[in-house]
Amino acid sequence: MAEAVIFDMDGVLVDSEPYHFKVEKILLKKLGISISDSEIGSFVGLAMDKMWHRIKTKYNLTEEVKDLVKKDTEFRVAYFAGLESLNSIKGVNTLIDTIKGEGLKTAVASSSHHLLISAVLEKIRLSSCFPERISGFDVEHGKPCPDIYIKTAEILKVRPENCVVIEDSYNGVKGAKAAGMKCIAFKNPASGDQDLSDADLIINSFDEIDGSSLKKF
Repeated sequence: MAEAVIFDMDGVLVDSEPYHFKVEKILLKKLGISISDSEIGSFVGLAMDKMWHRIKTKYNLTEEVKDLVKKDTEFRVAYFAGLESLNSIKGVNTLIDTIKGEGLKTAVASSSHHLLISAVLEKIRLSSCFPERISGFDVEHGKPCPDIYIKTAEILKVRPENCVVIEDSYNGVKGAKAAGMKCIAFKNPASGDQDLSDADLIINSFDEIDGSSLKKF
């Protein structure tokens, strides 16, 4: 029986991946790098330091990873803060209500920086639903490693096997399963062509699940 539901943020709570793709293309263009959509798709759910390490190595960048991450975070937070509107994904508000109704604990576990997590949750009016927010910057090894999920379970005081993770990316699913948790993959077309086959269940809509079914999952 599940005791907690852990949500990824981008591509799960909010359809933000197209914005992230745009941000990454802008940043990379400034660095003189032209990158394919498929390569950007491989970064979905990946910890930011891992993403920039890959890019630095492949494109022979001279800047340190930590400096690239700092620039990225500042630019991304400013970009999202400047958006006129941002909406939660269809059905997610109802799903959260049913989860709360079943007495299940909730948390957000996102590779994004805390500043960005807070900015996005405020914009989609879900801030009060998630007092527990764990960032990839809180752990030594980000997704696809299991660290962020293990830390989230510790904060929630729930055993990993009693946690259900909702993810939309290959990297997220891989990390959740490595943490010993059940994982539901939300197939979000905006997240690109993600291999979600390791998930325990793949859904196309949040209408397919509710608090009661998750509690029994």
